[in-house]
Amino acid sequence: MMELKSFKKLFQMTKVINSQFELSEILQVFVDAIASEITQADLVGFFLEQPDGTFKGYKGNKLPVDITELLIDPSKDPFVRDILQRRASDYIADTNVDTRLDAEKKNLLKIKSILGIPVIVNDQIFGLVFVHDFGKPMNLTLEQIEVTEAFVNMASVAIRNIQMFEHSQQLLEKQQLLLDATNAMSKTLSVRDVLETSFHFLQRASGAEDIGIHLYNENERTLEPFHLSSINLREEDWKQKHRDEIKLKIDDDRLLYEVITEKKAVAVPDVYADPRPNHAALAKFDIQSMMVIPLVAKSSVFGIIVIPSMHKRAVYEEGKIEFCKSFADVTATALSNAMHTENLDHSVNERSMELQQANFKLEGLVKELEYLNELKNDFIATLSHELRTPITAVKGSVDILRKEVIGELNQPQKDLLDTAVKSIERLLNQVNELLDFAKMETGKFELSYTEVDFKDLITEAEHIVHSLINKKKLELTVEVDPSSETVLKVDRERILQILLNLLSNSIKFTPQKGNIIIKAHSTDKELTIEVCDNGIGIPVEKQKHIFTKFYQVNNQINGTGLGLAISKQLIEMHGGRIWFESGEGQGSTFKFTLPKGGSV
Repeated sequence: MMELKSFKKLFQMTKVINSQFELSEILQVFVDAIASEITQADLVGFFLEQPDGTFKGYKGNKLPVDITELLIDPSKDPFVRDILQRRASDYIADTNVDTRLDAEKKNLLKIKSILGIPVIVNDQIFGLVFVHDFGKPMNLTLEQIEVTEAFVNMASVAIRNIQMFEHSQQLLEKQQLLLDATNAMSKTLSVRDVLETSFHFLQRASGAEDIGIHLYNENERTLEPFHLSSINLREEDWKQKHRDEIKLKIDDDRLLYEVITEKKAVAVPDVYADPRPNHAALAKFDIQSMMVIPLVAKSSVFGIIVIPSMHKRAVYEEGKIEFCKSFADVTATALSNAMHTENLDHSVNERSMELQQANFKLEGLVKELEYLNELKNDFIATLSHELRTPITAVKGSVDILRKEVIGELNQPQKDLLDTAVKSIERLLNQVNELLDFAKMETGKFELSYTEVDFKDLITEAEHIVHSLINKKKLELTVEVDPSSETVLKVDRERILQILLNLLSNSIKFTPQKGNIIIKAHSTDKELTIEVCDNGIGIPVEKQKHIFTKFYQVNNQINGTGLGLAISKQLIEMHGGRIWFESGEGQGSTFKFTLPKGGSV
């Protein structure tokens, strides 16, 4: 049996891993802990899967061996192939008897016995962990192997959390970049300003060095070079080559025909392996890959944006294509308006006889631009670099449509708006949870204490969830011990947030016509609150993760997986504690305590 001291150290390691958001730091703690606290092995190595299917050394415990110089090829190592095929750990107690291990690695590292464990994240092989000594067998016990496997599983959860956090951060950064582009475009009135602004943001969005815009001549069905931003080619040379050697007719280029007629963005990783593009034209600039996005304004295509990769091939992810298309849509509107304005100015100067009519059109257009610009500026100003405000604004706009203030709606439109409202509310809740989580992680979260009667909080929570209770025909009962003191000094909004979170979970997981009970009773030192239901309950194997950040008992239920984790932190910040009792198919009871007289 492992000593209690070792288990305490492992517990500390677990806390460290779950508090980190750097993969390198987590894996270093991980391999050191396995080496020193579990197996006492000479070498514990973490190997990351590479795009070609091999595994390259990434982190190892601190020994003379440089783990990053090691590469494992499953095609040459039956031991590794077995682990990957079975997606389970494997242990060779004696490499002289079990000869599956790659002989080269065996001799290089003097491996007498070895434990290999796959690291599975989101049901995909993320990497491999190998444990062994130099020149002597390890003689690992079954308990040591099982503890090591448990630690690997825990590291997998931490890696998954990192990936989710990084994904969220990337989404936030993309949203901010798009909002910045919208704001900048709303302030541009000339074609030149629009183009410079557009290229600036498109280069940031795509990571490309070269971006060109062609205008579409609908009558002649041709595309003419308009403007280029490139560090590889001068714009004048680009235009000259098109004038002398290249005639872009959409009827001669199936790719351009598809983009123009279907108004859709197309990315081609290998232009010469794709029969649609005009290969002769592409060869003039040594283009190997490209993304082509239509410029659509007022339902018409007036041009295209081409983002080529010269001299080398590019990889296009679906998310990046859609992201670039968003910038193209903003560019199309701004460029169309700017070109239209400049054309009107030119017409006014050339046709004095039509001055009155031209001025009228121009005045109308300027007013329209000023109005649109005012709306955009108001939107950006109220955003204040936060996420909650724009989501709330969108919700308000949808509510106005639902109330038919500006026009009567048909039933399908009402249904769509109802769906939108639910999605916005869910998104707003998720954003609030993410922001609370971020504040807590950085230690910037503060409580605001006031004196509150908990019976009033229960009544308010009942009122908020009333419609959800009625929709599922549930019975909600409140049982407050009449002798209990229910007046506490707490952060009122946060305790209400906790109570609503527990009630919402009970409502989600309780079937039609079920029962939910809220109980409250106190001792001299604390008030205890219980939220009970007769719902589906929590499976035993998932109960230990219930307060883990980003963990969801049922992945089919939308959410961030942060509700219970945040509730636990809020309760502990108040000096209380939270726990639960549950049986699968027998319902769940969540309990939490709050100290009397404020936090302790």
